[in-house]
Amino acid sequence: MEAKRLLFGTGILRCMLGERRLAHLVLNPAAGGGRTSARREQISAYLEGRGIEGIWHVTEESGDAGRIVSSLAEEAVVVAVGGDGTVHEVAAACVGTNRTMGVLPLGSGNDYVKALGVGTKLGRALEVVAEGRVREVDAGEVNGVRFNNGLGIGFDAEVAEGVAEAPGYLGGFGGYLWSVGRLLWSMECHEGRLKLGGGEEHEVETILVAAALGTTYGARFRLAPASRLDDGMFDVVWSDALSRMEVLRLIPEVLRGAHVGRQEIYFARTAEVEVSLKKPTPAHVDGEMLPPTRDFHARVLPGALRVLAP
Repeated sequence: MEAKRLLFGTGILRCMLGERRLAHLVLNPAAGGGRTSARREQISAYLEGRGIEGIWHVTEESGDAGRIVSSLAEEAVVVAVGGDGTVHEVAAACVGTNRTMGVLPLGSGNDYVKALGVGTKLGRALEVVAEGRVREVDAGEVNGVRFNNGLGIGFDAEVAEGVAEAPGYLGGFGGYLWSVGRLLWSMECHEGRLKLGGGEEHEVETILVAAALGTTYGARFRLAPASRLDDGMFDVVWSDALSRMEVLRLIPEVLRGAHVGRQEIYFARTAEVEVSLKKPTPAHVDGEMLPPTRDFHARVLPGALRVLAP
């Protein structure tokens, strides 16, 4: 299976486009506290030195990255230059097409590149764009919205929404902790029903439900440490009802991925999950907020996304 998924060896851009090596670079100038534009010259120089022509596309508002990618040729190589929000939009527009996505992580969280094995260093990511292999990985879809890293419902989503209000000097991880601390005092459990793809059902009273493709959320929280991008499954995580003190005790464990095996935390692997809650509840995909609703239907799209990976 692995040999089938890793389709090409080094020099992928040349393989796809003959002797001309071309990459479309979708830049979010607001990512990483507005520091991404300063790296543009460095990125262009590196790619030029590797014989790759970079065509820059600069976003101005939310949704631009997706619109830009959707207008490109089906076989285009598209590089998301920014954070997880930019990756989310680029990935969604590549899912189900022959476009191939690369990532240059210049955001505050950079969760997806960790699951890909690229890491968060720009130099390493540039090497992967220049000489990486095409790998087919899974994507997800919830209520018609595509995602590449994970779905979070409940406390997880409220925290993700609050990160936008955190002081910029805290960075991605610090902003996540800031949001957790602020929301602890108003958090509530959500009652409803969880139905897994095989028909297994659970009545739940939980602070969150997550359906993960990647391994981390919020820059360092290893919510689903055993998750894989190419196994055709979500790692679904939910909890019992938890008090504020129990959440505080769990945070260090989630940072290490050591919450696995705790009796109040549940894991399941499934290609499809339905969540029905008694009240409309906030949710996010890849850190991007969804409208609060009561019913969520998520499914894995196996091998639907082509990515450049080590």
